[in-house]
Amino acid sequence: MTIKQSARLLFIIMITTMLAYTGCRKDEFNTDSGFRLNFSTDTVMFDTVFTTIGSITKQLVIRNTGKNKINISKITLARGAASPFRLNIDGSATELYHDLEIGPKDSAYIFVKVTIDPKNVSNPLIESDSIIFETNGNIQDVKLVAWGQDAYFYNNVVLTGNVTLPDDKPHVIYGTLTADENCNLTILPGTKLYFHKGSSLEIRSGASLDVTGTLELPVIFTSDRLDDDYLNIPGLWDGIWIERGKKNISFTYAEITNAIVGIQADSCGIDIGTPPLRLHNCLINNMKNYGIRATWSKIVSTNCQITNCGGNVVSIEQGGNYDFRNCTLANYFSGKGYAALTISNYSLDTAYTQIPGELTGAYFGNCIITGSMTNEIDFYELAGTTFNFQFDQCLVSWDIENLYKSKFVNCIFNKEAEFKDPYKDDFQLDTLSFAKDAASLEIINNTFPDIKFDRKGISRLIPGPPDLGAYERVEIK
Repeated sequence: MTIKQSARLLFIIMITTMLAYTGCRKDEFNTDSGFRLNFSTDTVMFDTVFTTIGSITKQLVIRNTGKNKINISKITLARGAASPFRLNIDGSATELYHDLEIGPKDSAYIFVKVTIDPKNVSNPLIESDSIIFETNGNIQDVKLVAWGQDAYFYNNVVLTGNVTLPDDKPHVIYGTLTADENCNLTILPGTKLYFHKGSSLEIRSGASLDVTGTLELPVIFTSDRLDDDYLNIPGLWDGIWIERGKKNISFTYAEITNAIVGIQADSCGIDIGTPPLRLHNCLINNMKNYGIRATWSKIVSTNCQITNCGGNVVSIEQGGNYDFRNCTLANYFSGKGYAALTISNYSLDTAYTQIPGELTGAYFGNCIITGSMTNEIDFYELAGTTFNFQFDQCLVSWDIENLYKSKFVNCIFNKEAEFKDPYKDDFQLDTLSFAKDAASLEIINNTFPDIKFDRKGISRLIPGPPDLGAYERVEIK
């Protein structure tokens, strides 16, 4: 063997030895008693969890920041089997786990859920625990905190007779909560109704509904997913469906959010002698499809915000009669392709056959109809069928057509409403809004119920003049 070959062989042996030594060192466990794990958070927190219902799953990331493997000799819940929290570690559901290995500069995941037992109390409960980690004799912990609340639970329940939902605890609905024929359903101020996925409130023909929220204590209709990640997700429950029939249906200070359709009114209030569906000081926001879908119905809406839906915020189909005053109808829904408002004197059946219905009136006074598109009003008129509507003293985003131009009286066309932040559901007016001081005092004075105060209780008359839409601009001094 030549000197050159010997040198090359020696070099290869040295490199191999170094690699082997390095590999062995990486395979060695870190035994330093001062070594500390790194966690993605020091506290895993759960928002309100209803008793008996499990939470969403949250994850905790454990990081090994060292250059050697570590062995976590024990992972346990401080409260053990008595804990309301449950862990999943390396595919095992357990409250105690031994010998979890994590490679150098690597991570492991722990998945956490919580189920809170009912305590028959109205006030929120707080449950807490800790995950204890033992590594090289060193103890660390991550806190677990969950807010829980007892509730009334419904699973495909049919209500009959005179029913008043108690307001001392939330109501959690699975399936359909139905007000049957001749049921008189009353929902008191401050009542909260939480709907599971695929659930709905249905008001049958002949039933009545009186939702009586207040400014301080609105009635809440929303999803039972209360975690922060779900606060602005539409389509989490089905919505409210109102059938045809002689009845009294009214919503005052109701907040309806995150459903597929906020209110679906099917021939509601249209029969002679039947009062209209009334909406006063209501908020309907963030629907997957429609805010209000009205088919041949009669609706009176005052001081309402109906906003940000995947479809129309208000869809009027197959005629009927409608009166909207000082309402904000605005659509800034991400990726939408639908106008804020659609008005039609027909509907389509499953075979796409046109079903006519007389539109005896659709009045919009002191309203804002706008959104992220140039044209936020669509008209679909079936010739030979009554098609009456009027926009009076409104701000509208609309491609002006000569055919319908005379139906717009004293309106502001294609000017910015200048909301504070419509993409974050803040529809209060900004200081440069064209809706400021643009409302008709005559419309306000001639409206029932009283709309001299806006949806937030701010006077429209002091200092005046009044603004368009559901909210008065409040100047900060």
